[in-house]
Amino acid sequence: MSVISIVKQKSAKSIPFTRQLGFRKALNERVETYLKDKKLPARDLPAMYVKTAFVMGWWLLSYLLIMLGHFHPLVNVVLCVSFGLATAGIGFNIMHDAIHGAYSRSPIVNKLMGLTMELLGSSSAFWRQKHNIWHHTYTNIAGLDEDLETNGLLRFSPHDAWKPFHRFQHFYVPFVYSLAGMQWLLFRDFQIYFTGKTDEFHRYPPLNLKERAIFWGGKITILSILLVFPLLVFPWWQVLLGFLLVMFTIGLALTTIFQLAHVMDAAEFPEPSGDPLTINNEWAVHQVQTTVNFAPGNRILNWYAGGLNFQVEHHLFPHICHLHYPALSKIVQQTCAEFGLTYNSIPTWRGAIVSHLRVLKRLSRAPALRAAPTA
Repeated sequence: MSVISIVKQKSAKSIPFTRQLGFRKALNERVETYLKDKKLPARDLPAMYVKTAFVMGWWLLSYLLIMLGHFHPLVNVVLCVSFGLATAGIGFNIMHDAIHGAYSRSPIVNKLMGLTMELLGSSSAFWRQKHNIWHHTYTNIAGLDEDLETNGLLRFSPHDAWKPFHRFQHFYVPFVYSLAGMQWLLFRDFQIYFTGKTDEFHRYPPLNLKERAIFWGGKITILSILLVFPLLVFPWWQVLLGFLLVMFTIGLALTTIFQLAHVMDAAEFPEPSGDPLTINNEWAVHQVQTTVNFAPGNRILNWYAGGLNFQVEHHLFPHICHLHYPALSKIVQQTCAEFGLTYNSIPTWRGAIVSHLRVLKRLSRAPALRAAPTA
């Protein structure tokens, strides 16, 4: 039985990190000192509230122009793309920080801002389990990190099973990414809601009554925004095309940004070992080795992606607002150098795309069969 098969039969909570190298302790102390010396709050930054107002204004303005502008259909196509990008921007900048508890010191504010996940067509409760717990704990570990799971459509890890159609995955990957938003809205969330799982090994905790009300309220709200209200203004075929264009834009933008941080040349794909299974590493070191920054000097991307191109800093300090990441990156780089760790960062957006496609192409090849050991 392969290691990944064994991992999938274990509870994620039963596979611990077994080493303490002092890296995480040193990082936490230095970051706390930096924030204290600069008298900076880790959360509740005024600039974050201004950014929230801008992103939400972009989202609302795009929608109102579509609904009330009476523009030519080609102009509405551009506005649909704008609306999709604004929706993804809500996910990057508001939802993501809030569900991590990095938006505000107030749990109530974080919960309210976290509900913007419903505007992306997905469930904030399901995202919290999938992203905060499985992905952030077991980054790039096949069988545990659900961000590597694509129902077999793509092969993201060298430890995943290979299928013949994977040989073309670096060509069809944009199409799969663009379908992600549609999958969350219409398929995956309902599968989890009614079955409690996405597959045999990723089981979600049951929703309480309040979470169930939020789930259905969110689905009704976003489907009304995307389908019901537009049908009052436009012919059905234009509504359908606009709906597909918005969802494709959301899926492509979100999935590309998130996957560029981990399915990359420099990122490692470790496996647990031993009996019982353990991860022979320190958690913080594991995060550095499995995560890659990209285009840190690109101001437009820094703003739009909510600091997710500083993914190393995000994985090490998910409870700190993303506006701090550029400054924290200097501390992380220095500490990595002292501990002999490679700080993975690709300087350009184009270089990150090339690296991602190169890894997908490499994983598209059938693994070489290992010869059976001789006596």
